[in-house]
Formats: sequence, structure tokens, C-alpha cells
Amino acid sequence: MGQMYLQRFVYAEGVDKAALDHAWGEGFKAFARTGNWGDASSGVTHHQTYGTGWGGYVLIEVEDPEAFGGYQAFHNQTYGHVAHVTWEPLWDMDRAFEQTIRDAK
Repeated sequence: MGQMYLQRFVYAEGVDKAALDHAWGEGFKAFARTGNWGDASSGVTHHQTYGTGWGGYVLIEVEDPEAFGGYQAFHNQTYGHVAHVTWEPLWDMDRAFEQTIRDAK
């Protein structure tokens, strides 16, 4: 299993609908080609996208740091003018504290 990341995207203030629609259009094309929003042909696996009124979240798994770099660059170049995007590495807290929780019983 690779490193899991929670990607967050927040729509930028003042972006007009045409610019947002164009960015989403490019994203849909990338997703159709590669199965992820960052146009990575391998090394980044998309697990789920969650939308909100202000943007949303994407759960991805990264197997290849170079592919992840390209994934991030695609976001910056394609969506950077319409959304602020961040990536947070995730770790399994349930597994990390499993023994502690078991001992608390």
C-alpha cells in the first residue's frame, strides 16, 4: 500500500463561471484518460472524490513520488487559477493506537 493523501480543493473567490467550467472540463478529460484528476497515467490511484458547496476532498494513494509531482503540477497549471489545492498525508490512527485501545478495555 502506498501513502494515502487527502487532497482538499477550495474554490477561489471571484472566479467566474466560465473559468470554473473550463477547469472542470479539463479535469473531466484528465479523469477519463487516467482515472484521476491529476492526469497521472500511473503511480497515483484515485479512491474517491467528495464535493461540498465550497470545493471538496479527494482521497488518493501515491505509489510513485515522481508521478505525484506530475499530478501536483497538473493541478497547479490546470486548476490553480480557480481553486486552492492542498495535499495532506494520512496515517492510520486506528492501527497506530490499536494496542493502546485494547489495553484500555
